Amino acid sequence: MASTTPARQAHGEVAKGDAHKAVVVNGVSSDDEPSVAWGWHGHYPKVARLAGFLVAAVCLIMLWGNHVGRQEDIWLVITAVAFFSLSLGSIIRARTSWRR
Repeated sequence: MASTTPARQAHGEVAKGDAHKAVVVNGVSSDDEPSVAWGWHGHYPKVARLAGFLVAAVCLIMLWGNHVGRQEDIWLVITAVAFFSLSLGSIIRARTSWRR
């Protein structure tokens, strides 16, 4: 009796009667990414946007401290503005994508 473990199936040994049917969700096939078959395939855009705003806020909070020079402050402000603008741009793109 042949074993049908995933390792054996990966090497081309498939038991008789074991029919594989690909599941396609939002144009992604389970042949390409197996996690699609059980629904664990997606992105979290709201969490990513929130994380961008939080990183920007943390960068601005780090302006208060025992800095002797101001070069650190310049980089913190540039980083905060970059994260804020990327998060805001993502929100704007998501709201206007249906109009295109």
